[in-house]
Amino acid sequence: MTRKEARESCFKLLFEYEVQKLTAEEALELFYELTEDVKGQTDYIDNTVKTAISNVEKIDAVIEEYSNSWKVSRLAKVTLAVLRVAICEILYMDDIADSIAINEAVEIAKKYGDEKSPKFVNGILSSVYKSKEQ
Repeated sequence: MTRKEARESCFKLLFEYEVQKLTAEEALELFYELTEDVKGQTDYIDNTVKTAISNVEKIDAVIEEYSNSWKVSRLAKVTLAVLRVAICEILYMDDIADSIAINEAVEIAKKYGDEKSPKFVNGILSSVYKSKEQ
């Protein structure tokens, strides 16, 4: 499994977290039962999912701050999951370049979201990045 595939798996796990209301441990356990090849990416997947879920309130507050007063509850679940992974990477994972986190999030939004998702995701993540740099 590549890092890109692992990031997409994290997106799917956070989507499941939102829809099914599973704990991080439950989501990861189910994921590993159903996924054969996660070579070299278990640490990244575990860390990203656990960090995102344990900081979900802070991450959601960041999303609301930069989404022009959109409440998290109004966002499409796909968009929300994409943003949670990327903001987790930007704010809590120093070993991942912010530009990579943003680019990969936009690509996932293109693949799974609607036609407006990539631009929306890019706008929020660019604002998060700029505020982090100040």
